[in-house]
Amino acid sequence: MSVDVQKRWSTDQLITGIETADWLKLLSKNSWKVDPVYYHRAAWISAFSMATTAAARFEDARYGRELASMEINPAPLFLLGHWRSGTTHLHNLFGRMPGHTYPTVYQVVFPTCFLSTSGIVQPITARLMGDTRTYDNVKHGWNEAAEDEIALAKLTGMSPYLGFMFPGYAHRYEKFLDFEECSEAEKKTWKDAFRYFIKKIMLATGGDRVVVKSCTHTARIRLILDMFPDARFVHITRNPYEVFASTMHMRGHTDWENHFHVPEGDPEEARARQTLALGQRMFERVVDDRRLIPEGNLVEIKYEDLVGNEMAVMERLYATLRLPGWEAGRAGLAEYTSGLKGYKRNQLRLEKGRMADVYDQWRIIFDTYGYDRNQKLA
Repeated sequence: MSVDVQKRWSTDQLITGIETADWLKLLSKNSWKVDPVYYHRAAWISAFSMATTAAARFEDARYGRELASMEINPAPLFLLGHWRSGTTHLHNLFGRMPGHTYPTVYQVVFPTCFLSTSGIVQPITARLMGDTRTYDNVKHGWNEAAEDEIALAKLTGMSPYLGFMFPGYAHRYEKFLDFEECSEAEKKTWKDAFRYFIKKIMLATGGDRVVVKSCTHTARIRLILDMFPDARFVHITRNPYEVFASTMHMRGHTDWENHFHVPEGDPEEARARQTLALGQRMFERVVDDRRLIPEGNLVEIKYEDLVGNEMAVMERLYATLRLPGWEAGRAGLAEYTSGLKGYKRNQLRLEKGRMADVYDQWRIIFDTYGYDRNQKLA
């Protein structure tokens, strides 16, 4: 299939719901590079941006003062891990427990106006959404768990995800993985936006603890601790070969769903190089920075130990992290996990040459967490 038609008519753009001024700023920073084959995507985003902006100004007037005076207490619970490591599974487990909530798909799509529009828009549009995500068999819908990074990309213009949309300028956005090369002003902008979004979720749910899952946060422990010194963390790892293969499979769908210009050269090879580089940067950061988390506020687990043993692992996580609500939520969680039986994972392959690349660039994760370099894909 010609590269310029893959996922061409998808409406799953992550930037849908951005406000007009931010959308124009984003286009300007990327030299207004929208290829003709994607003009309809730009039109789609532009139309939504105007409606979103109007609704957002109404929401600011209605809730702005209340949000400004709110405190974030309790601090969020952060689920860390590379893409395709099982973070979504953990998100669903924790988010369904009493006293917990999570960013929903609707909230991350419309971060500036979800409080005032969800009751109207969700019922009308729910039937238009697919039952599962486009790249796996995980349930999808407006009220399902979602990555706050999608909201932050729109609120700040600072996210590696924007590089997936403008592949010719992807290098500009890599520094936003960990913010180590960013100015203090950029860090403050990001922190303010993150607090704003968390407060809105807590306001919508009556103050529940927000369970946050964005894989990018795995490289942001320093930034997070500056904001929430008492935050709790769970870091999940998985066989790195499976992680790479599954990430490539995912991006083979999501990248094409979000492009605004057709990538030059061999897009799959460029995607592989970028995935390896971002992963290396993420793994080096989390291995180094996890020592900064106060004792008792971090638990590290393996995907291989979690799957099929969810109740025992969750009970241990609750006890170690001193989280309330285990007994109250045990029965409901058991019912949810029993419904997961029969879930089918994607069957993926990885060439030997690529396995060597993974081991070479991600060796820190093999060595730190005891993964065998000769391990096969499941």
